[in-house]
Amino acid sequence: MRSESAILEEIKNFEPVDGDWLDLDDLLNELWVAGVSAESLPIIFNVFEKFPDDDGAGVFWSIVHGVESLNFDYENELKKSLERNPSFMGKVMLQRLDKSHG
Repeated sequence: MRSESAILEEIKNFEPVDGDWLDLDDLLNELWVAGVSAESLPIIFNVFEKFPDDDGAGVFWSIVHGVESLNFDYENELKKSLERNPSFMGKVMLQRLDKSHG
């Protein structure tokens, strides 16, 4: 099993090829199994920032559900991400977070 940092490095450098996001989906699945620390959130949310108007052919929902299942607060990092570069999926996550608090 690879380290969290090795997987995150690949996620950080990921680019879809011909609209194919499946390699990112594989990396995310590997990351959830390896474990995610709070320090990883900026890199994870950077995927949304890098592709602000996209949903990664549905793959970004893996990020949404994976982050929502974490046992630590991610709201501040999500808001920082949205301040750096507003993104469709970041806004979706914030709306879902607001509903869960409401």
